[in-house]
Amino acid sequence: MSPLNIFLTTWNTGLQGSKAQSQDLTSWLLPVLQRTANDPKLPERIIPDLYVIGVQELLPVHLALAGLSRPVLSILTERIQSLLSAHATSLSSEKATSKEEYKLVSRVSHVGVALWVFARNKTMDGKLGKDLTTSLGLWYGGMGNKSAVGVRLPVRRGEGGWEVLTFVNTHLEAHDHNIPRRNTQYHNILTSLVFQPSDPLAEPYQIFDTSHLFIMGDLNYRLSNKPPAEHLRDSKQGDDIQLEKDRNELVQLDTLRREQKAGRVFVGLREGEVGGFAPTYKRVVGQVEGYSKKRIPGWTDRILLASHTDTSDSVALSTSDTTKIIHYSSTPELTISDHKPVHAVLSLPTPSSSAIVATAPHLAPTLPSSFPRPEATSKEVIWAWRLMGMILDRLIGWPWCVVVVLGGGNEKTGLGVGAFVAMLWGVWWSGVWSG
Repeated sequence: MSPLNIFLTTWNTGLQGSKAQSQDLTSWLLPVLQRTANDPKLPERIIPDLYVIGVQELLPVHLALAGLSRPVLSILTERIQSLLSAHATSLSSEKATSKEEYKLVSRVSHVGVALWVFARNKTMDGKLGKDLTTSLGLWYGGMGNKSAVGVRLPVRRGEGGWEVLTFVNTHLEAHDHNIPRRNTQYHNILTSLVFQPSDPLAEPYQIFDTSHLFIMGDLNYRLSNKPPAEHLRDSKQGDDIQLEKDRNELVQLDTLRREQKAGRVFVGLREGEVGGFAPTYKRVVGQVEGYSKKRIPGWTDRILLASHTDTSDSVALSTSDTTKIIHYSSTPELTISDHKPVHAVLSLPTPSSSAIVATAPHLAPTLPSSFPRPEATSKEVIWAWRLMGMILDRLIGWPWCVVVVLGGGNEKTGLGVGAFVAMLWGVWWSGVWSG
C-alpha cells in the first residue's frame, strides 16, 4: 500500500477572493507539480491523493459579515476542481486511457474563512468515511471576522484499518501587540471548535481526537522587530549562503516559535523549515517582491501538524515511521494580496503491520498523550456563542452593505450620503413635531 500524499495550502487573499475567480491559479495550487523537474528534493510525478485548500479574507468584510460569500465560493470550487483534474490527467501515466478526476469531499466556511478538501478518485474512491464540518467565530461576542473552520475526515488505510484526518483553517487576531489575544484564540479552538457526531447523544470530537491534525491559516504571528531590508528578499539570486544565514537570523525573531517554545501555543505541533522562504507578510500588492514599510513583516501564514505516530525524539521524525514533510514553501508570484500563499506536501506512511487495526473510524488511533487536551466547552455555551456571533455579524454586515451601496461601491462616499440623508430626515422630523 502506498503512502497517502496530501497537498495543503493557505492564502489570505486580502479581501480579493472575487478577483481570484479570474486569476490564473496554477502557481498557487500546482507549484510543486510545476517545479518538480527542476527540484531534486522532490520525487517525480507528485499527484496528491488529497488537496486541502484554505483561504482567509475571501471577500470584503461587509459582504462576508452579511453572509454573501456563497457565489464566490461556488465559482472558486468549480475552478479549483477543474484545474486539479486537468493537471492530474496531464501527469498521469495512464492519461491516454483514463481521465483523472478530483471530487469535492468537503467544504466549510465562516464569514471570510473557507476550507475545501478534494480527493483523487483513482486512489481514494471507496476509502473515505463520512466527513464532519464545524466552524467558530473567534472575535468578541462570537463575531466571525476572526474565525476557524474544520473538517474531520475518516480514511481507510488498507489493512491498517481506519485513521482520522482533521484539518483546521483559521484567521487569528492581527497587530503586533496582540500575541496574548492570538494565544487565547488558539486555546478557544482547542476547547470550542468541536465536531458533533450524527448521534446527538454522542460526545462531540475535539480537534485533537484524531489520528492526524493539520492546522493552517493566517496565524498573524510576526517578527519581534523589523529586520534589515536585505534579509527580506524572495529570490536566491546572488549569495545563497548569505541568504540562508539571513533567513536563520529572521527565524530567531519569529514570535510563533518563541510562544511555542514557551509552551503557550501550538504545543505538540511541528512544522517544516519556515526559513526556506521569505516572510509572507506584509507584501506590496502588485509586486512579486517588496514589503510595506508600515508593518513589521512576518511568517504570518503557516501550516503545522501532529500525527499519532509522532514521538518526542526528533531523530524519529526524520524516518518513515511518521508523517513526512516533503516540501514547504510559498508562492511569491501571486500579487493580488498583501500575503503570499504557503503550501506543504506531506506523506503519511503506510500503517505498520504491528499497528492495532481500527475496524471503525471511532476506534482510530489518536494523537500522543503528550498533546494538550483541555476540557471541551459545553454544548450549550458553544451554541449560544455561535448564535450571538451570527446575529452580531448580520447586524453589522447588512447596514454596512447599505452604506457601500449608497456610495456606489465607495464606503466613504456611502457614509457621507448616509449622514446627509440622516440630517435631512432629522430636519424633517423636527419640523413635524414643532408643527
